[in-house]
Amino acid sequence: MNKILVILSVVLVLGIIGAVGFFGYNKYQEVELEKKKLEAQLKEDEENEDSVNAESETESNNTENIGQSGETTSNQQEVQATDGSETVKISGGSGSGTANKEEFSDLQVNRDNVFDYLIAAINQSEGGDASKIKFQQPELIMQDGGMWKIPANNKSGHGSYTFIVNQNGTVEFWDGMMNDKFDEIHVTLP
Repeated sequence: MNKILVILSVVLVLGIIGAVGFFGYNKYQEVELEKKKLEAQLKEDEENEDSVNAESETESNNTENIGQSGETTSNQQEVQATDGSETVKISGGSGSGTANKEEFSDLQVNRDNVFDYLIAAINQSEGGDASKIKFQQPELIMQDGGMWKIPANNKSGHGSYTFIVNQNGTVEFWDGMMNDKFDEIHVTLP
C-alpha cells in the first residue's frame, strides 16, 4: 500500500510539473509571437515614415526648384484638385455638415485657394517653413463671412497648430488647443 501511495504521489508531482511546464511554454510562445508582431509593426512604421520623409524632401526640392514663381500656386491648386476633397466640412452656430466645395467658390478665400493663403502666411512668418507642417482638411466656419479652420501638426511629431484663414486674407496662428494666438499675418495673393 505504501508503494502505491509513493507511486501516485510521484505521478501527481510529475503531472503538476508537466502542466506548469506546458503552461509556461505556451505563455513563452505568446510573448514571442507578440514581440514579432510588434517588431514587424515597428519596421512597417519606420518604412512608412521613411517614404513620407522622402516624399516631403522631394516636394521640398520641387518647391525650391520652382522658386517664387506663379507655378507654385498652380502646382498647389493641382494637388488640391486631385486630393479627393470635393466636399467641404461646414460648421455653424447650430450644427455642422458637409457641402459641395463649388457652393462656396464665390468667396475670396475658398476651398481651392485657402492653402495658398496659409502657405504664403507661414512662409512669410519669422522662421516659417510650410514644408515642415502636415495639414489636415480645412473646415469652413460660417460666421463673420466665413473663416477656414485648418488643424495641423509638425511632421516631426512634436507640436500641433490650428490656423484660421479669414475672408480678408488674414491668417491667424494658434496653438493646437486654440488657447494661445501667437501670430497673425495679412496675405495678399497676386
